[in-house]
Amino acid sequence: MHVHKPKLLHNWRELLKEWGIIVLGVLTALFAEQAVQSFDWHQKVNAAIADMDNELSLGDGPQAYIRVSIHDCVATRLTAIRGSIESGDRAKAHDLIGKFWLPNRTWDFLAREAATASDISAHMPHDRMLQYRIAYEMVPDMERLAEKQLADVGHLRALPDNGGPLDTQEKLAGLDAVEALAVDNDTFARESRFLLLHLRMMKISVDPAFLKRDNGEARARLGNCATTPDIPLASPGEPFASIFTG
Repeated sequence: MHVHKPKLLHNWRELLKEWGIIVLGVLTALFAEQAVQSFDWHQKVNAAIADMDNELSLGDGPQAYIRVSIHDCVATRLTAIRGSIESGDRAKAHDLIGKFWLPNRTWDFLAREAATASDISAHMPHDRMLQYRIAYEMVPDMERLAEKQLADVGHLRALPDNGGPLDTQEKLAGLDAVEALAVDNDTFARESRFLLLHLRMMKISVDPAFLKRDNGEARARLGNCATTPDIPLASPGEPFASIFTG
């Protein structure tokens, strides 16, 4: 009976070959998985960027432009209300307060929050994400200001329309509301300018259709008192100043 000795060298080669095939298969699978994940994150990042661009272009951007547009008009009307209250002229104060108007729109930052909450922001280019962070820096405060302004307008309109000249307590309450609205108006204009200039730097255009809609509402309420701010805007087409002509 003959016993054949195993060929160790041959067996080692076979072992290494099998090991190599396994390792290559695992690496290929890992690379393929990483490629799929990279593509998936790439798609998510692009979608998040599009959402933030739309939120800034269609909503916050036009509203910021209108806030700058109406700043002087609002300031003038608040000055007139202040004068009527200080003089104690109840009828005139009530008439001016009844005509006082401010935009009532929300300031949105849902797309920015969604990108952060889903960890998509961590997969964005750092410089680009930093720019979005700066652009959205003022938006939550502007939402808070908008809510505060509505409350202050309510306090102003609480001034009774019946009776004789305004008494001291009524004057103080009315002037307190006027001063709060004046401060918020200045803050709104300052923060709106910051947002618009940063959108320009990011080359995010303010949508002309939404801008024209918001401007139409402001002009219907305030007339020619609303002005065209001299702020450069990123535009996909015609200059934005031409939207307000005619």
